Amino acid sequence: MKICMVVPFFYPHTGGTEKYVKDLSISLVNDGHEVTVISTNLPAEKNAPAEEEMNGFKVIRLAADLKLSYIPVTRKKFDLKMLDGYDIVHVHVPSFGFLREIVGKVKQPVIVTYHCDITVSEKYMGIPVPSFLIKLVEYASNIMARILLNKADVVYNTTKTYAETSPVLKDMPNVKNIPIGIFYDHIDEMHKKLGLSSKDKKKNQILWLGRMAGNKGCDYTVKALPAILEKFPDTKLVICGDGEEKGHINDLIDKLGVRGSIEMYGIVNFEELVKLFYCSLVYVFPSINRLEAFGIVQLESFANFTPVICTDIPGPNAVMNVGTTGLIVPKQDPKAISDAVIKMLSNPDQAIEMGKAGRKLVETKYDWKVIVKQVLGVYQEGLAKKK
Repeated sequence: MKICMVVPFFYPHTGGTEKYVKDLSISLVNDGHEVTVISTNLPAEKNAPAEEEMNGFKVIRLAADLKLSYIPVTRKKFDLKMLDGYDIVHVHVPSFGFLREIVGKVKQPVIVTYHCDITVSEKYMGIPVPSFLIKLVEYASNIMARILLNKADVVYNTTKTYAETSPVLKDMPNVKNIPIGIFYDHIDEMHKKLGLSSKDKKKNQILWLGRMAGNKGCDYTVKALPAILEKFPDTKLVICGDGEEKGHINDLIDKLGVRGSIEMYGIVNFEELVKLFYCSLVYVFPSINRLEAFGIVQLESFANFTPVICTDIPGPNAVMNVGTTGLIVPKQDPKAISDAVIKMLSNPDQAIEMGKAGRKLVETKYDWKVIVKQVLGVYQEGLAKKK
């Protein structure tokens, strides 16, 4: 099949959706299909080429401007003729600009991956955002999303718990759930290159890794640290990432007096990322709202034989096998995080076994070779609707 992926942002812009589209495209190419990704050139200062080949698929970037913080708008109206000759048009949302230009206007099946609800973070730079503003933006966005998605041939998201609680998806019929996959062979190659083995697991090291944004919950991990240090004074919290909340996090670290128990890194390369995951006893994943709809980082942690402590929010709470590959805690609850970490630190051998179980989980459920067959099934369903 010839498949056209249409996504608001793509590399060099980085994020979970971009990684998903790239990995799915690679998987489809590996399965013998032809893929083109159409996106925008944002951020423009990266000077990405208008067209290029990437990992066996073609990328087309349209000149665009960023409006209202996170809405890309192409400088010329999207040309539907660009979709001629493709068997499938696969659109990724949010944002909804491309979908609005495509759905109901092309002869091909339009498949939509709904990555997350439009969600305004409860705070920015540590400052609360007015609740009325949050409700207004989200309400308007949800109305638009439902109108557009109802025109698509097939809609799927990545977990059942997220779909069942989404104000957009919960009342829509026949929404599919297909999880995200991971290429763990690249991680295995890095393990061999670095010579990593079980002796490298640091039984006093916990890890927080991600973009330092208000919805990621890094501050709740930091707030949990004093109670952890009371029980295990030699605990080391590694914080890895960058973003708008970094100043707030640093202020919090100093306020709590835990600077000596924290190592901070910025954005790291793949080699460093693998080493941090592999060498940590547990990865803490404390996201707080619906902007986090799955959490690919959980799969990265499991692939590196490291269990996860995850907050109980729809989407991320459906990725692990609770109690076997990790633990679930209430969101925005430093005490619950500290209790879960202390449980891991109290029995590191059990934590290591949970990490091994996590690795088996990605090999059986989250291998891209398994996931791509599910996506191809959705494509066939879309084609059948057009006959």
